[in-house]
Amino acid sequence: MKKTPIYPIRTRFAKNIVAEIIFPAKQTGKVAIIAVGLPSSPSKNKVLQFLASQGYVAIFPRYRGTWESEGNFLTKSPAQDIRDVISDLTKRKVIKDFFTGETKHVRVNTIHLFGSSFGGPAALLNSRLPIVKKIIAISPIIDQKKEGEDEPFDPFVRFIQEGFGDAFRVKHQKDWQKLIKTDFYNPIGHTSSIDGRKIFIIHAEDDKVVPYGPLISFAEKTRAAYYLKPKGGHLSLSHLTQQFYWKKISRFLNKKDKK
Repeated sequence: MKKTPIYPIRTRFAKNIVAEIIFPAKQTGKVAIIAVGLPSSPSKNKVLQFLASQGYVAIFPRYRGTWESEGNFLTKSPAQDIRDVISDLTKRKVIKDFFTGETKHVRVNTIHLFGSSFGGPAALLNSRLPIVKKIIAISPIIDQKKEGEDEPFDPFVRFIQEGFGDAFRVKHQKDWQKLIKTDFYNPIGHTSSIDGRKIFIIHAEDDKVVPYGPLISFAEKTRAAYYLKPKGGHLSLSHLTQQFYWKKISRFLNKKDKK
């Protein structure tokens, strides 16, 4: 069997969103898009490799205004950034490899979204898109207004600004405040427009970064499925690659939808 390539293809979606892609040995029509936490390393090669080994065309977009992507962070919702990637991909179904200059066709039958922590809302808020069939959210922020013990909002923003510089380019300071003062990017404020039948959430009860409490109300309102682990701390996308979690995730992904 042909091995999955070691290095991802680098391309763009919606003009200014830079993304990395790893193709599986053989395309199955499944596409996985990951929405990462904040702050987060721009390297997710291990996660992409794992998803590609599961038959996915695995895509890691950088939100607008972060890392290599152009624009300003939080001018638009990161959920809109993911939506724009989906829209662009499903329209053209072709990507250009910036290193080789070659174009490659992408089979797009089904899209699964994988979001963690800050990236959780980017996945959850796109549940109504028909092409999105399943969403996996790991330790997702459900309510931006509920601060974690280890990561209160103001020190968190200060850390990003001072510790990451231009990696996260916010045009106006008030854009940060949109996260906690509005439902701009807040799943708990959009439960009526979220299709919980597509959603499986994994969270740890001892998570001190993103509290699990809002998950219970969210799941009741949306009928989303979830698994609460007594211990584990703040889980991330890297936990996808662990057999304990992937066994539960794959069971949900392979479950047939009820008519």
